[in-house]
Amino acid sequence: MRIRNFSCPSVAGHGQWPLNGSGTRRVRGLQTQASPDELFNYTSGRWIFNEHLRLAERHLKFDAHALHRVMATASNRSATDIVSFSKMAEGGFNRLFEATFNDGHRVIARLPYPATVPEHYTVASEVATLDYLRLHGITTPKVYAWSSTKANPVGAEYIVMEKLAGIPLGETWYTMTPKEQHGIMKQIVEWETRLMSLKLPASGSLYYQKDIPSERSVALRDPGDGFCIGPIAHYGWWHEERAVMEIDRGPWTTSNAIFRAIGERELKWTEAYAKPRLPYERLYREIYNLRKIPPDRHIENLRNYLNLSTCLGFKAASPLDRPVIRHPDFQPNNILVSETNEIVGLLDWQHSTILPLGLAAGMPRHFQNYGDPESESLRQPQTKVPPEFNSLSQSEQASIRETMRRRIVHFLYAALTLRSNKEHYDAIFDQSVILHQRLFKSAGTPWEGNSITLQADMIRTVQNWPILTGGHSIAGAGACMLRPFEYADAVIQETLELDARQKEADTAMEQMRDVVGVDELGWVSNDKYGAAKETACEIKTKMLQASDTPADLTASRDHFPFDDFDEDS
Repeated sequence: MRIRNFSCPSVAGHGQWPLNGSGTRRVRGLQTQASPDELFNYTSGRWIFNEHLRLAERHLKFDAHALHRVMATASNRSATDIVSFSKMAEGGFNRLFEATFNDGHRVIARLPYPATVPEHYTVASEVATLDYLRLHGITTPKVYAWSSTKANPVGAEYIVMEKLAGIPLGETWYTMTPKEQHGIMKQIVEWETRLMSLKLPASGSLYYQKDIPSERSVALRDPGDGFCIGPIAHYGWWHEERAVMEIDRGPWTTSNAIFRAIGERELKWTEAYAKPRLPYERLYREIYNLRKIPPDRHIENLRNYLNLSTCLGFKAASPLDRPVIRHPDFQPNNILVSETNEIVGLLDWQHSTILPLGLAAGMPRHFQNYGDPESESLRQPQTKVPPEFNSLSQSEQASIRETMRRRIVHFLYAALTLRSNKEHYDAIFDQSVILHQRLFKSAGTPWEGNSITLQADMIRTVQNWPILTGGHSIAGAGACMLRPFEYADAVIQETLELDARQKEADTAMEQMRDVVGVDELGWVSNDKYGAAKETACEIKTKMLQASDTPADLTASRDHFPFDDFDEDS
């Protein structure tokens, strides 16, 4: 399977903001007479590989009439007053339904899929988060009714909430003038600054104390309505067997404790459950000669990480140690705007977490343009098209406009954050913070045959130890002033070479997905499914034709990244 120098043609429209979650799309026209298949199954798109798994994860059977009654009772109305009931949207974790009553009142019901974890904590935390933020002036949907257990007449967990006025920003962004876009970005940073200014005593997730009575928690004094910070509700801490393991999920009152907990979590899981396997990323497999990788190296890396973790974290009372809450999926389709382009509310707070600023800091994924030298230098971008623009093809013009848009959004987010939220700005570009974040991410990534990324990040951390120990790092004093250990030159060379090859494979995979028009899970809209399958087939044919050796042929034939495969082996 050839991954070197894989070049792909540009795709018109690439780079536009996707909707929330893998494969989230709004569904229109499924009224009350919709069949159970339409209500219970995912219908908003297709997957070009392992579709049976993705559909099974999203299959949600429930009592629709019981849901009607719950939505009506929560609205102080009768179920007979419902004139329309439709599937409104569905994504990677939830399905949304909208009920319209005969007086025009509308409410939304969000039902997590059975595969969405953690059970109980996901719903209980989101409800508390929505209520807490509303009390602090952050407009979120008002919760009318909810159940964090399937043991109810509906037969599923649910949240019934108000439908906020406004339309998703993603539906209007490309019709806005540059001046209007500037105004929106200014509001986005202002809302985020308000959110990050909330004073919170620990890291974890928000709950009502009554909903986690037996859990370790830290009470919130402001407001005094029974809120607390309890176990972290992010799904990564509950993935697969982690849901039943005895591990430290918080709350944490120091940043160092979080760095230790995530390493202990993954070490405990890997020692108990990991087995030799092919790398999940199929373009990695040829790097390792299509052999199964044992978890031994990753276990060793995690043990080394835990030795290193005593020096990770931020000084108490420093800005980087301060717990902050950020939107878990801060992207345009979760931002509602009015007809006058005023932000009126923020949607989708599922899996919200509170983390130290040094871990939470960063440009939201949909507003960043890393990889572009102009954006990374934070130079003010051009707002006028080049002189030859009108003589270019439509696809070339679209590419130029998209490049300009991405640069402008990246620059505006940084510049406006510097102006109104300097602590966050400083954290985003702090090299010690970046080293901390990379280690935290790679240590917490579930092992799926990749033993190299964590080791490479630890090598870079040790090599840059003076940077890590600078600023507000707890490593700036005592025993942590010295490197905790060293790597042999041969280990450094092998690891960094393998890491470079994996990154090359990542780039090739991203290019291939762009050409096919799918996301990381192979999702594509219904109307583009046929074309995506055809393009993937063409790529596989070309790779087979270009195979020079039996190993190349086997890799292209049996490990093609857009074919069905066993995700656990």
